[in-house]
Amino acid sequence: MQGLINSPESMMNSRLAIDAQAVGGLRAKAAKDPAGTTREVARQFEKMFLDMVLKSMRDATPKFDGLESDTVGTFRSMYDQQLTQTLTSGKGIGLADIIAKQISRMSNPESYNTPVHKPQSFDFSGKTAAIQDSKPLAAAVPADDEASQFVASVATAAENAAESIGVSPNLVLAHAALESGWGKKPITDNKGQNTYNVFGVKAGGDWTGRTADIVTTEFVGGVAQKRVETFRAYDSYSEAFADYAKLIGKRFGGATQAGSDAQAFARGLQQGGYATDPSYADKLVHVAMSPALRAYRAA
Repeated sequence: MQGLINSPESMMNSRLAIDAQAVGGLRAKAAKDPAGTTREVARQFEKMFLDMVLKSMRDATPKFDGLESDTVGTFRSMYDQQLTQTLTSGKGIGLADIIAKQISRMSNPESYNTPVHKPQSFDFSGKTAAIQDSKPLAAAVPADDEASQFVASVATAAENAAESIGVSPNLVLAHAALESGWGKKPITDNKGQNTYNVFGVKAGGDWTGRTADIVTTEFVGGVAQKRVETFRAYDSYSEAFADYAKLIGKRFGGATQAGSDAQAFARGLQQGGYATDPSYADKLVHVAMSPALRAYRAA
């Protein structure tokens, strides 16, 4: 225990955050043992990150005391620096672990032949929230009664849209089911009202109707990211499916040639950029072949 307390790394961590000697000690240690200092370098970057976060928070906080002296600001800054020293001691917030792995990876070119796991997203409560992966295809279809209820509620509107596009109603229903989670994940506006937007159609610059801002998942470079996007809002399913038919006919010509071919329809949508999910076409085909839509595949 005594040896651990008096270790150079322990002594370095116990110094004040504003002690410049710690930086000099780290530089000297790195010259003798570059690989051994990776963790400590990562910790320093973690502290720098927290320093910037706290400074930004302080700068963004309104100052209600106009008589506050510069001395108060100086001591507050010193306190914030010492606070980051405390937060990053021990295991820290977890950011140092990721930085250390990346430094090691950059120092070893052979490691680029091994896969890299996606990092976790962090909050400052000490807990981590992993980015959720896409659900398995088998989970895309609910129980028969739930699926049947959704199909019944939109069947007429779907059949009209399918006739307008020139494809099987099965494909339009499958697309609506995939985007809305078989009606269990409706897009609602800020008043909690249903927008009837079962296709997840976003509101572009040419849209003049009602809208709803929703947190959605977009794939950038194959990595899922949470974003707030603006979606169209309708007054009924009939209006939503009619607008969808116009959109498909205008921008996704490849899908309009599919007829009853689920593969061709799904590829036409994905190649046209309907969604960023790299597995989107496979998911749509899976839904189109579900028992709940069996009666519409022959239509």
